[in-house]
Amino acid sequence: MDILRRLALKGVIMLKRTKVLLTSVAMMPGFAMAQMATGQDEFAEGGDIIVTAQRYEQRLQDVPISITAITAKELQARNVSSIGELQYSVPGFSTYKYGAGQEFYQLQGVSNTLGSSTVGLYLDETPLALDRQGNGLGVQLIDMQRVEVLRGPQATLYGEGSMGGTIRYIPIEPDLGGFSGSVAGQISATENGEAGYRAEGVLNLPLALDKTGIRLVAGYEHVGGWINSAATGKSDVNGADLLSLRGTVVSELSDRVTVSFLAQYQETDQNYQDFGFGRITYAALPTEISDKYALVQGKAGVDLEFAELTAIGSYIRRDNLVVADLTPFYLPFLGLFGVPAGAVDQVANTNDYNYDVYSGELRLTSQSSGAFRWMAGATYREVNLDLLSDSYTAPLNVPFTLLRVDERSNAKTYAAYGELSYSFAEKLKLTAGLRYYEQKLTRATDSISLGAPSVDRNKGSFDSLNPRFNVSYTISPNSMIFANVAKGFRGGGFNLQSSGGGVFAVPASYQPDKIWTYEIGTKQQLFDRKLALELDVYHSKWSDVQSYGFAPGSPIVIITNSGRVSGWGVDVSATARPVRGLTLTGTYGWNNLEFDEATGDKAVGDPVDGAVRESYSASAEYRAPVGGAAYGFIRGDFQHAGPAQITFRNFGQIVDRPSRDLVNFRIGADIENFQVALFVNNLFDEDKPNIIGPFGVFAENLEQAPRTMGVSARITF
Repeated sequence: MDILRRLALKGVIMLKRTKVLLTSVAMMPGFAMAQMATGQDEFAEGGDIIVTAQRYEQRLQDVPISITAITAKELQARNVSSIGELQYSVPGFSTYKYGAGQEFYQLQGVSNTLGSSTVGLYLDETPLALDRQGNGLGVQLIDMQRVEVLRGPQATLYGEGSMGGTIRYIPIEPDLGGFSGSVAGQISATENGEAGYRAEGVLNLPLALDKTGIRLVAGYEHVGGWINSAATGKSDVNGADLLSLRGTVVSELSDRVTVSFLAQYQETDQNYQDFGFGRITYAALPTEISDKYALVQGKAGVDLEFAELTAIGSYIRRDNLVVADLTPFYLPFLGLFGVPAGAVDQVANTNDYNYDVYSGELRLTSQSSGAFRWMAGATYREVNLDLLSDSYTAPLNVPFTLLRVDERSNAKTYAAYGELSYSFAEKLKLTAGLRYYEQKLTRATDSISLGAPSVDRNKGSFDSLNPRFNVSYTISPNSMIFANVAKGFRGGGFNLQSSGGGVFAVPASYQPDKIWTYEIGTKQQLFDRKLALELDVYHSKWSDVQSYGFAPGSPIVIITNSGRVSGWGVDVSATARPVRGLTLTGTYGWNNLEFDEATGDKAVGDPVDGAVRESYSASAEYRAPVGGAAYGFIRGDFQHAGPAQITFRNFGQIVDRPSRDLVNFRIGADIENFQVALFVNNLFDEDKPNIIGPFGVFAENLEQAPRTMGVSARITF
């Protein structure tokens, strides 16, 4: 609390001083000259953003799909370190997480709580999404050039899982021309919780001037805990530690050949997940998360004059341990199996995932400046998983196994894709693309449920054909309208058929589900580019939806294809710079996707699991010179997420996700290459749970992080 009071006092002093400075800035002589001299021309910096969403460089304004690009400057201005914090800048995007690295994503109303992810994830050219929701690889947003969020199905260029959209993390590449770097630090205090801190460092070194360079990135963060344990009496047990290391080498071997190598290591540790009631957890044991992964990627680009040839290869090793407290679910029934009262007061389930992932891609992209452009590519991906899900009891072991699953699986995915486009008079552009996907999957599973063993051996293949059609019309360099039709999908898989015990029918496999989305949109830069506006209206039809259930009479989860989902949606985003130094942004996302055919767990009219139907955000930032080379800034961010639900009608349960309103505030100063800022996240201490428990194997609410305030500083050189 002493830290909190000191930070609050500093905040009041800084706020008063900055208010005086900013309100009088317009009266300062030499305002315009100071802006230009320090390179802080907001209009110039608010100009063209270059993205590679369609696998080649384009102005953001010229990309004929619904897309948001958050630049390095914006990431720094918002002081974000994880993808969840980008809810403040992307329309129709929302997330929630159980704990560090256990996040669920929603785009355009498409989400689910089971099966593989419905949102594609990429670090540079490497796909990150895995075959289980909430189990994708997290990425700390350190030294990122930008984050691109592509909304709507992206299966043609990005493949499996990109049903609601695709998120691309683009790291900053080495600068071959000079030495540079930065050091950043942060300290924070959490309301009724512990202190947090963060440190980051970036070093850019030219190894051979203008030929080869290396960029090294390191970050460590301790997220202050704020949930107390009733069982142990310990405070702030859900604190988390995150370590991130990345190195990138780029070498221009010739005028036509460039090669690069990227290596990333990330480690996350959390003793308790973010569950509780009123920020107190009654879990009988620690619900640990331990997640480690190493990623390496090699990439080569060759200029063939008529086309650019790109070759990518990558490997990921991931070890992920997640512990769940099953005491409330099993303890009341152990007496039925002859377990004496008092012999057991803890029942835990550990899930130990070990992944080896190999990916490769060859892509040929035309470099013609004429009306006709084309692209062709092929990909290969292999995912090997060893999963051991085991249970234990304490203080005594029960004489039989409650639940155990030993799974070994191999998934080999092959895909070929192509895209053609033709421009008429540099105004009307037609694009058609197609991807063929085939997955060969094998799985061996040995399981035990309540002492009864079972064996499953599965082998099969799944395929999908995924087209995309796009038409755009460029009215002017600052005005475009477009229409897009695309199909998205995610892969199928197997159930534990033996979990039916030979009595109940359990389907051996489930097929890929698919979605068609039809959208029209416009991108406008108005009033001498002081206002940028993007509007997108879409209609989605989702069929063969992978639905959630348990094998009859068993705690084993199964997936079936049933039901259809359809509905409309709207995404809106706007950025305005009405006067020099002032930037205003706003986003709005709405969808009414719902089931129009019942399933075992959904009724007609039920929304998609976890999907927020309405969300909106706004931000305002004002920057002004305060003397010499110094600039002051003040910024506020607001985000509203409407209510949502997760529906298990076959178990008589509807799990609520309450609406929430979050406000972040930041104030500080830039003095040449030094920045210092005071920040407050969740300013009004919103404490509604992200999810109201119990649900699934979780007996408690998923809690909202409380108000956190702190000081950050950055030095660049």
